[in-house]
Amino acid sequence: MERVDEQLLPALYRYVGAAFHATPRQLGTLTFSRAVVQALFSPLAGLAGHWLNRVHVIAAGAAIWGACCLCFAATRSLGQAIPFWALDGVGLALLIPAAQSLIADLHSAQHRGRAFGLLHFTGGVGGLLGSLLGANLGHLRPFGMEGWRFAFVLVALASWLIGALTLCFAHDPRAQHEELRPTGKAGHAREDWRAALRAMWGILRTPSFLVIILQASFGILGTTPWLALVFATLYLELLGFSDLQASVLVAIFLASNAVGGLLGGMLGDWAARRWPDHGRIAVCQLSVSLGVPMSALIFKGLPLEPSAAAAVLYAVTLAATGLGISWAGTACNNPIFAEIVPSAHRNLIFAFDRSFEGSMAACAAPLVGWLSQVAFGFSGAAEVGPDPLENQARARALGSALLVFTAVPWSLCALFFSGLHFTYPRDRDHAAALAAAAVAAEAAALVPAGAEGEPSGLELVAVGSAEGLSEGDLTEEDKAALLGSSGAGGGSSGSGGDGQNSSACLNEL
Repeated sequence: MERVDEQLLPALYRYVGAAFHATPRQLGTLTFSRAVVQALFSPLAGLAGHWLNRVHVIAAGAAIWGACCLCFAATRSLGQAIPFWALDGVGLALLIPAAQSLIADLHSAQHRGRAFGLLHFTGGVGGLLGSLLGANLGHLRPFGMEGWRFAFVLVALASWLIGALTLCFAHDPRAQHEELRPTGKAGHAREDWRAALRAMWGILRTPSFLVIILQASFGILGTTPWLALVFATLYLELLGFSDLQASVLVAIFLASNAVGGLLGGMLGDWAARRWPDHGRIAVCQLSVSLGVPMSALIFKGLPLEPSAAAAVLYAVTLAATGLGISWAGTACNNPIFAEIVPSAHRNLIFAFDRSFEGSMAACAAPLVGWLSQVAFGFSGAAEVGPDPLENQARARALGSALLVFTAVPWSLCALFFSGLHFTYPRDRDHAAALAAAAVAAEAAALVPAGAEGEPSGLELVAVGSAEGLSEGDLTEEDKAALLGSSGAGGGSSGSGGDGQNSSACLNEL
């Protein structure tokens, strides 16, 4: 449903633009408003998923974005629409980190690529349905309502239904262990927060985490091409393809993207077993690099006409592109995050990842619209007019802007990923050592602590014989992560439970 929500508005750009008399730049501002609110709210959403039952957080997100879709459908101007679409980002911010951290907790390191691939696949199917729904309902008037408005009403109702089903049937594995957690002393809540914040600070300073964040957000890389591609449906319609043809072509891209994410996850798992230090990163770099020639082919190499032969060429090219460029998250980013971040803090870190990436990449959609108008001569509203030659000129301008915001970021992104070859092996091994320390500390939990508020030496040194660590080898952030997953982390372990953290650590090792 999250991807349905993401793809529905781009699929309806033509009709929303006509209803609000909006230019591509103004339509991009709609997407920007949602993305920037989602990015800014993600840290708070991460805290919600960190301390609360993640199933409840996901259900709340579904309820919020359903309400925003319903309100958006009732708006009569761009000024009214932007606030409601921006608030839709709050719902998405609640959903994504909680879902990703659940996936990481429920699967071992050897199979997380496939698990994240399945999550990507189901999201891709949702995006496909959103694209088909929007493009084929836009020109209709069901029950006397404009088709694009009716599409948002349907998504709102479906969002509420999915949220209710999630609340009734899903479960957070941390919650079922909550009653096993020892009762803390009075005043421990403050120490719990401090321990969690110290652990997070240590994770944010992890080199591999910084490399992934920087390639994704510094200089609006990584996520930017995907937000730029929200104009794909409008681009195809301006070329002369009908609503049905354009929606089918975009659906082919989204379907192949869904399959590609699953394929990428499995390739990442295989490469990690074959080349543990570099396999996932090499798969990721190959995928990102493929985006450069494929985007050039789509926007500059294929015929700018809606003939049957051109439709076949676009379908084949879009299918190959979607299949090849969607591996980075499932093969590399998400599995590596899950490996280098303690399970107790994954929800927070996935949320901060979304925040860092989204805050910069949110600029992509309005910048595509701005560049197409200022640099490449797009004129008029973002709608298909009666003059085919004028529409084709608009398509060329929009295609040039799309090429700039896909090929350039992907080229730099592939280069930035090289840093992981140097940082990931050490960070992975260090995280495994901390996981072993958490298991040892949990086993030693019955041993009385030394000074008040301090862990016993046995808790910090018991893993020494297995991992070659001593108490002096652990930084303050390492100790915070250790304590956060063995009981002093309060909400972190409180959400996770001692038994669950122990099994998760053993699975990691």
